[in-house]
Amino acid sequence: MCDLEVRIRRVSPKNAHVIASFLAAFNRSDADGMGTLFRDDALVNDQLRNFWGRAAIDAWIASEVIADNLRIEVLHTFEHYRVTTIVGAITGTFDANGLPNPLILNLHFSIFDDRIARLFILLERKVDTSADVRGGRPKVV
Repeated sequence: MCDLEVRIRRVSPKNAHVIASFLAAFNRSDADGMGTLFRDDALVNDQLRNFWGRAAIDAWIASEVIADNLRIEVLHTFEHYRVTTIVGAITGTFDANGLPNPLILNLHFSIFDDRIARLFILLERKVDTSADVRGGRPKVV
C-alpha cells in the first residue's frame, strides 16, 4: 500500500486506491495518469468553473495543474455520504497574490465504477468568513 493510500485509510479501499492514484499522478505532473482516472462523462468544478467530459478535463489538467506545476500535501481526509474529501495544501508556480498562505483546498471526489465521476475543488475558508457569492456578483479574489 502506497503512502497516500495509508494517509487516506479512513476512505473505502476502492475509493482510496483511485484517489491515491490521482494524487500521485498530480504530484508527478503526470497528465495522462490523472486523465485516465476520470470517466468520459465526468465533471470537474474548479472554483465554480465547470469542465465537462474528458476533453475539457484533459485541457484543464494541462493548463491549470501541469502548467502551474501544482503539488498537494494531504493534510486530512474524510468520507461523507459517498463523497471523499481531501484537504490539502497546494503549492506551485502560480501567481499567489491575494491568495491565503498556505493555500488550503478541499477536493471533493465522487467515484463511480472505479473512476472519478465528479471532482469539486473549493478554497477552504473559515466559518466566520463571508461568502463570495451572495446577492449578486462574485467577489474577485
